[in-house]
Amino acid sequence: MSARSIVDVMLEATVIGSFTKIGPSVRSKLYEWDEDIPDVHDLTVLITGGSSGLGRETARQLVEGATVYLTSRDQSRAEEVANEINGALTEESAGTAIGAALDTADPDSVRELADRIKLETDALDVLIHNAGALTDTYDTNVNDIELTLASHLVGPYALTKHLRPHLSKGARVLWMSSGGMYTQGLDVDEIEMSENDYRGAIAYARAKRGQVEMVDYLGRQWAPDVIMHSMHPGWVDTDGVAQGLPGFGELMGPLLRDVGDGADTMVWLAAGGADDAEPGQFWLDRKARATSYLPGTGTDDGERERLVEWLELTTLPWKIG
Repeated sequence: MSARSIVDVMLEATVIGSFTKIGPSVRSKLYEWDEDIPDVHDLTVLITGGSSGLGRETARQLVEGATVYLTSRDQSRAEEVANEINGALTEESAGTAIGAALDTADPDSVRELADRIKLETDALDVLIHNAGALTDTYDTNVNDIELTLASHLVGPYALTKHLRPHLSKGARVLWMSSGGMYTQGLDVDEIEMSENDYRGAIAYARAKRGQVEMVDYLGRQWAPDVIMHSMHPGWVDTDGVAQGLPGFGELMGPLLRDVGDGADTMVWLAAGGADDAEPGQFWLDRKARATSYLPGTGTDDGERERLVEWLELTTLPWKIG
């Protein structure tokens, strides 16, 4: 192991050093990251949840060269953000942002967006799943799926299946997960919480764990036609953190990453930074990371396969195809 890899491993072991703004500050120098925006010219990109936070920052960076569809549950809000991003572009910029409506927990909304993308584009080169929120209030979608799970995992899976025939050769499908998933293992029988046992942070972590394990399993199967990865942004100063975990945000405030550092790995992945790596991996700060550190949170392919089978059954009412 090289000296810089040893430093990186030691940093990862501290958690706080790895997940906070210390992580990218050290690693960017350690690995001599190229600070220039990657070449994304002529790419067509769809970013869900692109009207705020990490999604908006990812869109802002990619639109320097790409055509970027960014979504919000409200069409007017998506268009407003797209106009703001376009208004800040320089004359050298070659891309454009386009606002689109999407509620990832709503089957009709998912189908409508997929149909729009198919109609307006020749092919989709990058699909970034970023939409979702952490809430302490239990709710369900129209199919009676718990809303956190529906918006973070079930709906995005359905959207991916809707759009898969429209993906270009070697298209990248990327998932914005969370370091919170490390606190939960995958048990398909327990992945959906009931109203009686619901706790928002746990529901969120289980959905994010589901993303990572599904990507691990399907990433290996779909490559090289589709390059799939997941990542987590570290602990980032966003409205989502402030609203979903107010105590945590107040405690860690000075150490939280800014949105640029949080979005960096997603932009890097979207631009093909990991195309030579094994598919289906979980990334932080441009390096593939282990998916389990705590006892009892590891997963095998049998459980991953059960998850995909569950997703297939759960999305039958979404009328994919």
